Amino acid sequence: MRTTLLTTKSLVRFSSLAVLGASFAVHPFASRAQQKSSNPSQAFEQQVIDVIMRHPDVLIRSVELYQERQKQERSQKAQNLARALQNDASRYVSGSPIFGSRSAKAYLYVFADFQCPFCAQVSGVIGDFVTSNPDVALVYKNYPIVSIHPEAMDAAAAAWAAEQQGMFWAYHDILYANQSQINESLLLNAAKELKLDLNRFNRDRKSKEALASIKADMELADSLGISGTPFFVMNGEIFSGAVNAESLKTRL
Repeated sequence: MRTTLLTTKSLVRFSSLAVLGASFAVHPFASRAQQKSSNPSQAFEQQVIDVIMRHPDVLIRSVELYQERQKQERSQKAQNLARALQNDASRYVSGSPIFGSRSAKAYLYVFADFQCPFCAQVSGVIGDFVTSNPDVALVYKNYPIVSIHPEAMDAAAAAWAAEQQGMFWAYHDILYANQSQINESLLLNAAKELKLDLNRFNRDRKSKEALASIKADMELADSLGISGTPFFVMNGEIFSGAVNAESLKTRL
């Protein structure tokens, strides 16, 4: 999971309140300096500095508590969102490629990167699982990690363009089968192999709609706390890594 760093403003605000409370506990008459000073803000700042110097553990503990609270809040939001992906599925599956029935009782969301070798490894497993369980539909969400997979964004956009012509899953299979060769030539050849309208394909994959769709998937992933691929959500449960038919079955 990604760790959110404290901003300077948040840290100062939180630690100052904690340290101020500690200052009155340690020095109950410390406020006199502020009363005598012509600059209350400067006096308050000096109080904080004095307490930190004498009791650095107060600041350390206040930061630890703040980080723990932030972590718990992020985790709770992620869990609420994971449940919404199942309970309010129509909102989240709209516009995404779906393998299986759109009226399925359960949705298996996979967040994947076309250049991720682990995604390629599990693609067949989750496809077979959905085929064997007609009450489950597979929803594909893009999460290209361009920092390590430079062609991933272009591949995602090309797959989105293939979806506009009803050929996402066939295009998806070609990309994963030729993962080590993903480049502009492969993206075009795959479109030709599937007999797509190339003019429309090229226009769609470079469109603002394609980019907006991919960004929406990535923002959803970030809200779920995703930091790598493949990543899954099903029946309100968030999980990642290698999966098999049995482990998926237990989550139904």
